[in-house]
Amino acid sequence: MADQIHLEDFNYFKGARVLHYFEFNDPQSVQDDYFNSHEVHAVTVCDYEGEETMLFYFDEDLEIVLEYEFMIPKQAKEKAAEDFQGIDIQWKNK
Repeated sequence: MADQIHLEDFNYFKGARVLHYFEFNDPQSVQDDYFNSHEVHAVTVCDYEGEETMLFYFDEDLEIVLEYEFMIPKQAKEKAAEDFQGIDIQWKNK
């Protein structure tokens, strides 16, 4: 990560509390719904006080490049596993 910024240093993104996070050793490429390619360096599963769960994909500066909304964290983790097939995402808990 640029300038030694790591997800472990953050508890919230966009007002949602970080539940789980993972930083890739090497950047990964993922396409959005419009077939635009994004370089992803890290992912988080965040929660808005039990109301909704967010999955955020980050670039090297921890800027959000993609976000998805789910009802529960399990759905967010399944989406990440689908987008990053072949990578064993070892989620860290906050």
